[in-house]
Amino acid sequence: MSMRRPHHNLFKASLLVLLLALIVGCSSKNGNNAGSTNNGDAASPVAAAATKSGSSEKYKIGVAAQGLSHEFIKALIESMQSKADELAVELVVMDSQDKIETQLSQVDTLVAQKVDALILNSVDFVGSGPAVDKAKEAGIPVVEVITFTKNENYDVFVGTDPKQSGIMMGEFLAKALNGKGNVALLQGQIGHSAEITRGAGLKESLFDKYSDVKLVTEQTANWNRDEALRITEDWLQRFPELNAIAAQNDEMAMGALQAVEAAGRKDVIVAGIDGIPDALNAVKDGRLGSTILDNVTAEGKRAVEVAVGLIKGEKFDKKELVDYVPIDKSNVDQYLGK
Repeated sequence: MSMRRPHHNLFKASLLVLLLALIVGCSSKNGNNAGSTNNGDAASPVAAAATKSGSSEKYKIGVAAQGLSHEFIKALIESMQSKADELAVELVVMDSQDKIETQLSQVDTLVAQKVDALILNSVDFVGSGPAVDKAKEAGIPVVEVITFTKNENYDVFVGTDPKQSGIMMGEFLAKALNGKGNVALLQGQIGHSAEITRGAGLKESLFDKYSDVKLVTEQTANWNRDEALRITEDWLQRFPELNAIAAQNDEMAMGALQAVEAAGRKDVIVAGIDGIPDALNAVKDGRLGSTILDNVTAEGKRAVEVAVGLIKGEKFDKKELVDYVPIDKSNVDQYLGK
């Protein structure tokens, strides 16, 4: 008996050591699980939002632009980028190339990237509307700039009242024509907010007001200089009695002017809208009758400021409007090079 007792004590001691090891191991594993749970809390939406609001991470603002082939829209994006750099925010710019479907798809992409705000330079008054709902459903604030949608679910519109520019163009042409003459209209992309409203302003201030001013033809050149050139070449053949061409933007006005000058038609007045450098120089030289300045630099910068403000929870008026400035040879020197 005495020979077996030491083995029995040894067995009990070994069993005790094993039990202690198991207890320590379980305790250690529970401690690791507790650490994982805390890490999970840190990655929760609330914690992520807290991190996002800190100064260590940039806000990301998505921009769906109408079309970067247009000089005016390029100037818009450049002004927005300048303000974004100043405010240390990131812009993700997408070129919709004047296509509704492309713009809607790009907004889907920006929403999937979880941008903090969306700036929409809409392609179409009606067709771009679903992009607004898509962003808002994802909790993303929406700023519309320059152009706007029929869908007013956006937060803020920054830009102008396009009808005002049409009215100003009509007033210039009425005076230049002495209230009598034949006018052709180069339209922007059909369905675009500026095409609709600029056309309404021109009709109100010119064709409805002066019975001796006739609209002899109208056609869309889709905001494009080359298209306007080709259309105007045809018009000059078909309508030899033409006295003026009203173009709903300066790109089209410059295309029309090129055709008019090539045909030697010094009797045809051309007017545009936007105040791009080419147009301002042409007004200075007496080649282009008038342009209407749309202060795209101020609008682009303000759109970014408003987007950042909305991210921070600031409040704004539904519309922040900038006035147009009619420009002819009498005041063009004030705006050249600006």
